[in-house]
Amino acid sequence: MSSVADRAARQVLFITAILVGIGVVMVYSSSSALAGTRFEDSGFFLQRQILRAGLGLMIMFALSRVPLRFWRSLARPLLLCGVALLVLVLIFGEGRSAQRWLPFRLPAMTTLTFQPSEFVKLVLVLYLADVLSRKEGEMADWKSGLVPRLVIVGLVLVLIVMQPDLGTSLAIGSVSLVMLWLGGAGTAHLAGACGFGAVVALLSVLCSPYQMQRLLTFMGEPDPQGAGFQVSQALIALGSGGLFGVGLGNSMQKHFLPEPHTDFVFAFAGEELGLFGTLSVIALFIALGVHGYRIATQAATYHGFLLASGITVMVGTYALLNVGVATGLMPTTGLPLPFISYGGSSLLWNLSGIGILAAVARDNGAEPARASALASGQRHASGSHGGTSGWMPPSAPTANR
Repeated sequence: MSSVADRAARQVLFITAILVGIGVVMVYSSSSALAGTRFEDSGFFLQRQILRAGLGLMIMFALSRVPLRFWRSLARPLLLCGVALLVLVLIFGEGRSAQRWLPFRLPAMTTLTFQPSEFVKLVLVLYLADVLSRKEGEMADWKSGLVPRLVIVGLVLVLIVMQPDLGTSLAIGSVSLVMLWLGGAGTAHLAGACGFGAVVALLSVLCSPYQMQRLLTFMGEPDPQGAGFQVSQALIALGSGGLFGVGLGNSMQKHFLPEPHTDFVFAFAGEELGLFGTLSVIALFIALGVHGYRIATQAATYHGFLLASGITVMVGTYALLNVGVATGLMPTTGLPLPFISYGGSSLLWNLSGIGILAAVARDNGAEPARASALASGQRHASGSHGGTSGWMPPSAPTANR
């Protein structure tokens, strides 16, 4: 493994660890009042976040050493497992406004919950990276190449919409479309898929009163005491933070929002850390995206390129949507801010994804069956299908790979 690749792996792991550290601090600061009122323990959420962060970081560093061929062998079984979990959550799931969590009641322990959609978002990236690399050059044929992939992605998205969880399905769908485009699918064909997806999303909104109210509020029907309450309080928090914030623990808006440590934690970072704090968080996500892009473009295999691209887009999409909601630029989606929002499933699978991203950087060669193709640099020789022009392996000498 080259020193450049090793440095890239260390950089993404280091940036992620910083974001997790910021998350632990902000979860405690934003949730202490709520925890003291609800559980008579101001550190209730902090203790759980520390445990989850510690476990997630250990998993991240462990997965950064796992060879990519391991994920290729498990891609399809993991997808089948993910689909099964999505079906189970529709039958046995729990949640206040939606069935999104599977409960696990263990003897002598409190009930643990697991959100299958968070697991599936990473599993779908693993599956698409595997199948698109195997079907390289075939995605231009929409009937035999694209449609079977769209059917699988569509099945996953429909199961998530049925929970209902439109925000997560839109995020996962966006990541899938980017990967399909990178895999060679035609732009026109993907545009048609987007149109069909828009119809499904519209039907979901029409069938869900709370989703409709969120959309109407975003489109110009102020409802500061109803559907727009969280967004209005978040904007107050961001506006009152000024340049350097009111200081850790001094937020006032955390006393008004019901769940200040989850979806709107970015707003409380703005209130307590100010514009400097929010821009620092955004800069860290941008840096993570830049390093993810570099890892993808320097990947030793086409599979590695797709895998690194998918994970980078996945984290970036969730961060963009969360910040967009907190700043009032997008309708409320209920998506967490990666590595920072309180939550076990989201934190665990995002950290697992970063571990795999680092493993792509450390991958030191192609599979033997593809070595000659990689050496000649022939990737997607035909670019007439309207999608990406194709991945080209880095020009570094083979001996250094």
